[in-house]
Amino acid sequence: MSMRWKAGGGVWGLLVVAFVGCARIVAPPPAPTPPQLTVPAAGAVVSFRDQVKPILDQRCVVCHACNDAPCQLLLSSPQGVRRGASKTSVYDTDRLHAAPPTRLFIDAQHTEEWRQLGFFPVSGAAGASGEASLMGLMLALGRAHTFASGEKLPAAVGLDLERPLTCAQPDQFAAYAAAQPLGGMPYGTAPLTDAELGVLAAWLAQGAPAPDEAPPLPPSATSQVATWEAFLNGTSLKQRITARYLYEHWFLAHLYFESLPDGPFFRVVRSRTPPGQPIDEIASRRPYDDPGAAAFWYRLRPLDETIVHKTHIIYPLSPQKLDRLTALFLTPAWQPTGLPSYAADEASNPFLAFAQIPPRARYQYMLDNAQYFVMTFIRGPVCRGEVAVDVIEDHFFVAFMAPDHDLAITQPGFLQHTASDLNLPAEHLSRLAPGEFWLQYDVEQRRFLRLRQQYLDAADPRRQGPALDYLWDGDGSNRNAQLTVFRHFDNATVVQGFLGATPKTAWVLDYALFERIYYDLVAGYDVFGSIETQVATRLYMDHLRMQGEDLFLSFLPADQRAAIRASWYVGATDSLDYRHVDTLHSLNDGTQIAFATADPKAELLAMLLARNAAVSGPPDLLNRCGAPPCDRPGASPLEQRAERALQPLAGVRGPWVATLPEVALLRVHGNGDDDAVYTLVHNRDHTNVAFLLDEAARLVPAQDTLTLAPGYLGSYPNFAFDVDVTQIDAFAHALAAVHTTADFETVVVRWGVRRTSPNFWATSDWLQANFKRREPTAAGVLDLDRYDNL
Repeated sequence: MSMRWKAGGGVWGLLVVAFVGCARIVAPPPAPTPPQLTVPAAGAVVSFRDQVKPILDQRCVVCHACNDAPCQLLLSSPQGVRRGASKTSVYDTDRLHAAPPTRLFIDAQHTEEWRQLGFFPVSGAAGASGEASLMGLMLALGRAHTFASGEKLPAAVGLDLERPLTCAQPDQFAAYAAAQPLGGMPYGTAPLTDAELGVLAAWLAQGAPAPDEAPPLPPSATSQVATWEAFLNGTSLKQRITARYLYEHWFLAHLYFESLPDGPFFRVVRSRTPPGQPIDEIASRRPYDDPGAAAFWYRLRPLDETIVHKTHIIYPLSPQKLDRLTALFLTPAWQPTGLPSYAADEASNPFLAFAQIPPRARYQYMLDNAQYFVMTFIRGPVCRGEVAVDVIEDHFFVAFMAPDHDLAITQPGFLQHTASDLNLPAEHLSRLAPGEFWLQYDVEQRRFLRLRQQYLDAADPRRQGPALDYLWDGDGSNRNAQLTVFRHFDNATVVQGFLGATPKTAWVLDYALFERIYYDLVAGYDVFGSIETQVATRLYMDHLRMQGEDLFLSFLPADQRAAIRASWYVGATDSLDYRHVDTLHSLNDGTQIAFATADPKAELLAMLLARNAAVSGPPDLLNRCGAPPCDRPGASPLEQRAERALQPLAGVRGPWVATLPEVALLRVHGNGDDDAVYTLVHNRDHTNVAFLLDEAARLVPAQDTLTLAPGYLGSYPNFAFDVDVTQIDAFAHALAAVHTTADFETVVVRWGVRRTSPNFWATSDWLQANFKRREPTAAGVLDLDRYDNL
C-alpha cells in the first residue's frame, strides 16, 4: 500500500531523537526546533518510487553517484542504498597493488557480500526499533547547522575533491559530529525543505523499504532485446569473433533502441545464462579478461538506476544499425581460423586479437560512431579522469583519416608488420615499474613510427604528401567526422562539430591511433589498479597525443610544421619523447593542399568546415561570428538578444576569463518557457601538457579563452548564473570588466547562484528538467559535487 501525505506534524521524531542523543555526547550548539510534520496514518507506507526516489535523485544523487561518490555511497538505486558506504577510496594514488573492484551490480549481488567487502549500512534496518540510521543522523546534523543564506560557505567546509573523508560508521557518528558539526547532509548546500525531510524521515523510520524488482520492459523493447541477443550469440566462428569485438567496444555503453529514445537503457554483459533466463553476469576487471571455461552468452542487461550524465555514454541500436554491422563484419569474405586468445599479451592488443577481422571493417565501425568512442576515453565509470585528461589541452579539434588513405587499410602488411610494436600497458598487468614501461614503449614507438614512414614512402614515392580528401568526410552526412574536445580539469566533454574559436592544437586520428587510445584509456584501463597502472597509462597516452598532433601537422606546409609544433611544447622541446621518440617524420613530405594565408592551421580547419555543411553542421555564430551581431538561425527573440550580448566575450583573452570556473551554466530568463540556457567554458592555456606533475606551473592565465555553447556542455557544472534578459548586457559588460577576485565577487553577488542561495535547489531542479526536455536521450542528472564556493 502506498499513501501520499503532507507536511505539518511530528514525524521528525527519528531525526530529532537521534541528533539530540548525539548532542548529549558531543555537546554541539543546540539544534533549532524543527517544524512539526504530520505522522503518516497507521499502516501507511511511503512509496519509494513515487515519493522517496525523486528526492534522492534531485538532492542526493547529484553528488552520490559513480566511483567519485563520497565514501562510495551510491544513492542512484535501491541496491546502492542497501550496499551502503565504505571507508576505502576508489581513487588512491598511493596504492601499490590493485584493489578489489567494487562496482555496483557487478562485483557483488547481495548485501552480505558487500559487508564482506567492507561496506557498512547507512539506512538502518527494517524493524530495528529505536535504531537510528546513519542517513537520518546526517540529515539531522545538516538540519541543526544550516548556512547563512546566499553567503559563501565557511572555510571549514571543504570542497576539494582530494580532501580526506571520514566516512563515519554509525557507531562513530558522535565523534564525527563533534569534529565536523558543519558536515551534515546535504553537504555544503542550502537545506532541504520540511516536506523533503519529512518524507525521508518517515521512509527511514519504516526501515527504508525499496523494491528489488525493476519495472517490466515494454513489449517493443523485449522483442528488440531478443533480436540483438540473437545477433550477438551467433554460433559461427565469424559471428563469435565479431561479437567479442563489439562487446569489448560496447561494455561501457548505455545501449538504447532508436524507436524508444527515452529508454530503457542497457549494458551488454557476459552471462552464464542464455537468453530467456535471468542474467548471471560474469565479473571481470577488463572486458577481454578470460570469462572461464564454461559457456557464456552476451546479454542486454536493463539499467534500473537513475541515469547520471557523467556515465551516460549512449549508443543507438536499430534495424539499420544491425544491417550496417552485418555488412561491415559478416558479409565480407574473411575466413577466420580460430578464436582470439584471452592471454593478456594477446587480448590486450586488438591488432593481434582481432587480426582476422578486416581492418576496414574495424575502422569504419569506429568512424561511424566516433563521438561515442572519444567520449569513452574521458567519461564513464572512471568519473575522475585525471590520467586521461591531464594529458590533453583544454580545447582542440579532432578529424580522422579517410579509410581509403589509411595505411592500415591500403597497405595489407602494415598492421601485421607493426602489431608487435603496438602493445599497450595492460599487457603487463602492473608487473613492470613505470621506468620499465617508459623504456619499453619509447623503443616500440620509435620503431613503429620508423616503419610507418617506410610504408608512407612506399605508398607515396614522390613525397607529395596528403590532400584534403585524405581526411574523412563523414561519407557525406555523418557528423562524427568533426569533433571538439573540451577538458575541464579532471573531466572532459566531446561534441560533434568544430565548436569554439580556432584552438591551439588539433588531432588527426588514423585507425592505429584510434584503436590504441581506446584500449589504453578504456578497455585496458583499471580504475582499481595500482599506481604503476595509472602512470603507465598516462605515459603511453603522451605518445598517442603527440602522434595525433603530428598527423594533423603533416597536412600543413612542411616548412612551418616544426615551428607550429614547438609553439605547442614551450618548455618541453628538449624532452626525450619530443626529440627522439615522437619526432616529426614527415618533414621531407609535402602537402597537396594549397594554402593562401599565414595561418595554415586555421585555414585547414576552415576548409574542413566549408567542405560539407551536412557534416559540419550549422555555423558556430556564437564563437565565430566575425563581426557581431550574428543571429543564429532558429534562435528565439530572447536568445537573439542574449547572444548578441554574449558574442563579444567568445574567444577573446583577458584577465576576467581566468576568474571563471571551468564550466558555468547561464540561465537567461524572460517569460517562463522562453528561458534560454548557455554553457560558459573556461579554456585554460598551457605552455605544454607533456609532463605528469606540476601542471599549475605550466598554466598561462593571460592566454585563457571562453567558449560559449547554447544548451548544456559537461557533466559537472561548477557554477550557475541566473540573469533576466533585460540585464544580459549589464551582465556581459560586468564580466568583461573583471580584473580582480573582488570584481568577480560583485558579479557573483548580483547574478550568481551560490550553494547556499535560497533558490539553489530550485535552479538545479529547473536546469535538470530543462536538460531532459531538450535532450531526452542524452540527458542525465548533472553532478554538483564540483560546484564552486564562489
